[in-house]
Amino acid sequence: MIIINYPGCSSPNADVVFVLDGSASITISNFRKVKLFVQDIVDAFDVSNKTVRIGLIEFSRSAAVQFDLQQYSNKEDVKRAVGLIPYFGQGKQTCMYT
Repeated sequence: MIIINYPGCSSPNADVVFVLDGSASITISNFRKVKLFVQDIVDAFDVSNKTVRIGLIEFSRSAAVQFDLQQYSNKEDVKRAVGLIPYFGQGKQTCMYT
């Protein structure tokens, strides 16, 4: 990940939304790896209501907002919430039809 600090800016502001595949297309083991990856990425940000806000959506047969951009205001709470996200393991909605 590359984070660029511009002159005069102490921290970049951003809204970051992760989208996780919780379908049967991936195994529960790989789903856990993805959650660890998300937690590692979150560690790189200065999470707060005024700097970087984090949201997360999980999809399988349908999409579910696990938490929105305003729910958590620090990285510890975001990482805890990511760790608690359940694996849906339903459907395989990742293929495209032509």
